[in-house]
Formats: sequence, C-alpha cells, structure tokens
Amino acid sequence: MPFSLSGNFKYCERSKLRNFEKHLGIILSENQTQLQQHLMIRRALQNLSGSVSVLSSLSRQELLSFIFILTQFGDITRNETPPEYLLLESIPYVIEWSKGHYMIPLEILEHLAHERIFKDQGYLFALIPALPIKEKKSWIRWIGVDFEKGGDRDLNFEIYFQCRVLQKPFLGKSLVQESEIRLEQIWPRGKNEYIDWFYKGLSTFYYAMEEMSRKEKDPFLLHVIELIKSGKFILKRLPDSYGKESSYSLVGTVEGNTPQLREITFQWEVERLRKDSLF
Repeated sequence: MPFSLSGNFKYCERSKLRNFEKHLGIILSENQTQLQQHLMIRRALQNLSGSVSVLSSLSRQELLSFIFILTQFGDITRNETPPEYLLLESIPYVIEWSKGHYMIPLEILEHLAHERIFKDQGYLFALIPALPIKEKKSWIRWIGVDFEKGGDRDLNFEIYFQCRVLQKPFLGKSLVQESEIRLEQIWPRGKNEYIDWFYKGLSTFYYAMEEMSRKEKDPFLLHVIELIKSGKFILKRLPDSYGKESSYSLVGTVEGNTPQLREITFQWEVERLRKDSLF
C-alpha cells in the first residue's frame, strides 16, 4: 500500500524525490508542516494540465508500466515485477521511495480518482470515493476493521488497503465473467429480505451483504458475496429514470481482475493504524 508524501517524505530517498518535485514545480522541506506539504502538492497537481496530458507524454512502455502499478494497488517491488513493467524512472507520478520499492503516493491516487477516465475504466481507487459514506462505513465494518480515526479520505484508503489483502487469494480470478451485472439479475426484488431492506432504503447495501454472508447457502451466491466484500465488484447506482425506483449494478474492478504479485509486507503497513501512522 502506498502512503502520503506529506508528513512522510523523510522516508523517501531525497534524490528520488527530485523528479517528482521538478514536475510539480515545488520543493518539499522538513521545515514545512504536514498540512503545508499536502496543500502544496494538491495545488501543484490542480495547476497541471490534467493527468491525461501527463500520461499521453509517456512512451508506450512507460504507460504500460504505470498502468501495471495501478493494477497492483499503487505500489510494487522490483524483485516481484515482470521486467517489461519496470520502465518507471521517468514517470513523474511514480516514486522509488526506497531502493527497488516503487509507489504512486496517496496524494496522486486521490488526484487521479477525480479523473473520469479512471472511473469509467473501473479502477477501484476511483470508485470507492464515489460511494455514500454510510456504504463505506458498512463495508469496513463487514471487513472487520474497527476504523474510527480520520475522515472520509482515510476511510477510502483503509478500504482500498483491505481490499488488496482480501483479493490476493483469488489470484485475479472469479466465477463471474461479466464486467457489469444488474443487481436485480442476481437478487430480484421481493426474493430476499436482506437485499429488500436495501432496495427500500432501510439499510445499506454492504450491511445487507454482511447479513447475507451469514445466511446464504448457495455456493455461487456466497462466491459473489465474497467478490463484493473484497472489492472485485463494487456497487454502482445507475442514472434515475422518472417514475421508476432506483436501480443498481455491480461493476468489476480493474484491480480485482489482476493477480496481486507483491509478497513483501512492510513494517509500516503492520503498524499503520497507530496514531503516528504513515497515512
């Protein structure tokens, strides 16, 4: 899992930050507060011509390398990555924060999450922020994480982190081949009391899924529920039609369709929920 540069760039090799700073036109200093660093990075990103313009300047192999690191939840290690996806040094959004360890900082992921192209292509990091806050809180409780600190931004990244852990055993595979499925195709209205609570607005979707995970007996439906829990599929509200009830679909995520290769676990990941977390 990548981390925020603001407040934490001391963990990065200084020489590796120069390309990032040069591209954004900023200079980070230990004399700045974490908030100052965060605002400086955010404003610099907003002043750029857009990520599409930045990415279009990359070579084909650089772009493929960038896409690969996105599919790996924003960070990779050199020893665990196919050589054809390691052309990273000239990509301004990627930092080699430690020797052989590359990441897209959380500030960059947060910025890219607002770009329509990443939402339309189904990247999990861009789709999580679009969920209502009640759904995200129900999801993290279902995952089993007692998450109380921080705000919506922290919650987005905590769900993102946990999905990487949950997705790894799947090896990028599932029994569901469709990229998007209407929710009522799986659970029609009036057929299941838990999902009907959601349809009627009496509960959140992820709360209904948690309840169904305890009661469902059908192996295929249990598999689908596990895909939803791990973020391999995510809830999407469809555009409303006049006079009709709200409808939803499940969207397959790019990360969920890609095997997660990283085996190494960093010490800061184990300790990240402490007060001095790298988040």
